[in-house]
Amino acid sequence: MNIRIGLIGYLGYSVENPIIGGQMSKTRGIYEELKKKFGENSISCVDTSNWKKEKAKLIKDCIRTGKNSDCVIIMPNKNGIKFILPIMSILKKSNRYVLIYPVVGGWLTDLLTKNKYLIRHFKKIDYILPETEMLRSELVKFTDSRIDVMPIFSLRKPVDSVTEYSDKVYKFFTFSRVTPSKGIDDAVEAIQRINKAAGKQIAALDVWGPVEAGLEEHYQELFKASDSVNYRGILPGDTDLDIFTQYYMMLFPTYYPGEGFPTTVCESFMAGLPVIASDWRFNSELVKDDFTGYLFKTHNIDNLVETINKAITNNKENIVMRKNALEKSGDFIPKKACSRLFDFIISSCDQGDSL
Repeated sequence: MNIRIGLIGYLGYSVENPIIGGQMSKTRGIYEELKKKFGENSISCVDTSNWKKEKAKLIKDCIRTGKNSDCVIIMPNKNGIKFILPIMSILKKSNRYVLIYPVVGGWLTDLLTKNKYLIRHFKKIDYILPETEMLRSELVKFTDSRIDVMPIFSLRKPVDSVTEYSDKVYKFFTFSRVTPSKGIDDAVEAIQRINKAAGKQIAALDVWGPVEAGLEEHYQELFKASDSVNYRGILPGDTDLDIFTQYYMMLFPTYYPGEGFPTTVCESFMAGLPVIASDWRFNSELVKDDFTGYLFKTHNIDNLVETINKAITNNKENIVMRKNALEKSGDFIPKKACSRLFDFIISSCDQGDSL
């Protein structure tokens, strides 16, 4: 099997401070899995993370990649796709490579609706891989190309088993960008309300993730104002998920407009932890209410408080949910998550056969 594969996407190596999130994580993850499956020498990469400042170089790299690839996978971020997709769509006619787009996030439908010119280029993609069935159902309106679901995955190792939570204080955590639209402020207020109503500390919150640029002072003051809330910083990519087994559940109160299938939910399940999530966008497809966690009304702190209290009161259900979450995480093994992508590449490109 001698297939030449080009990967053009947000790898984050071309900038000093990359945007840490699902796009970079999944692009890097697919790159690592491609190397394992097809061999490092078969893969050529173009990093789009600095595309605004390196447009001329990026165009040259895209042209070179198109000429030398049987298959091109595009994975730029939301702004980058408006630049990369037309280029690779146009080059496809002369170079006859297979064009594949693993979608990260839930913003693509809105982007295509607002940028009509992109639709004709979108139609030229041979294989589209959104992260949820709901997004798949939205995208079929824009193209007749093949669309399959490819869930998020993580290169971290899942925990081996789960144990029953026994701490008297119920410790929760968030694991995302630290910004209001990810619900961080809502989570802090909810924990404060719960402890105030109890007249003592019965719940605590640890906040993990990079703080949004320009909001450092806001969050320093917010976290400092509560004895029950602590900022823990950024979790390195090579850190074992066992670090999360000290917690009761994860809070994911997002109302971020571009939310898709967050890696944070995937990795929480891999740590054997249920998730309390807002019913925002595709969350109901990811977190099954009363099975792998609880859902509450988006950006509704009263309902978030009620749901956290429900989780605390029903603590006997927690161990069952932990087992359900860990079992569900089997869907996020890299080899399994990438299987459809790899099968398509092989069937479309092996022995030089290109679309």
